[in-house]
Amino acid sequence: MRRLTITTPNGTLEYTIAYRSRVKKRLHMELDHHGELVVVAPEHWSRTHIKATLSQNVSRVEQFVTRARKRHLAPLQYVNGEKHYYLGEKYPLLISHVKASENRIIVGGGELQLFTSALQPDRIQSGLQNWYRQQAKSVFADRLMVIATRAPWAKDRHIPLTLRTMKRTWGNCSRKGEIKLNTHLIKAPLNMIDSVIAHELCHLVEMNHGRAFYALLEVLNPDWQEHRAALRSQAYVYLRT
Repeated sequence: MRRLTITTPNGTLEYTIAYRSRVKKRLHMELDHHGELVVVAPEHWSRTHIKATLSQNVSRVEQFVTRARKRHLAPLQYVNGEKHYYLGEKYPLLISHVKASENRIIVGGGELQLFTSALQPDRIQSGLQNWYRQQAKSVFADRLMVIATRAPWAKDRHIPLTLRTMKRTWGNCSRKGEIKLNTHLIKAPLNMIDSVIAHELCHLVEMNHGRAFYALLEVLNPDWQEHRAALRSQAYVYLRT
């Protein structure tokens, strides 16, 4: 089915249309098995009319998608073959039992290989989360250095960086100039990581989201709106635990 889009305050929302004879008067919404929005419409409704109806009720549509995705995705089980994200790529988890006491994780061959002596799901979860945190610490520090060199107000400045696992926020910048990033962000592609870092670097100069802030952001990251929309659309996947 062809994917269509509507514009929302939070970016672009994709959807597909399914026509069903039993639907006579109004639109129905559901998610497909990938967690994407499917709009079920009466057979006589045109695409233009469907899009106009969705656009007129965009807040309700976004609310439905957010709530449905939370219900749609079961918690991760941390078992062989389960898909996990790293830097925007989805890898099946391959668990190998070894005698060594320390967990070891290797990304390669299209798989996320975990070598562990403990096969209990909670121990595997803990080992994977620790690995994510180690990767985030390294990758985020490198990307912060790269993006900061493009910002005249930040390139010669020491910027403290801390990590925290958060449920709703990808990052923030304190008035003292400390940037905090969400560990879950390591699951997203590099361009989205860079976009969040650029956003927080602009807060070193402008603490609010006024015109001056977005003027800085437009220079530092001209594609910020596209990146924000993409990150918001995938947030339910990256924040899954």
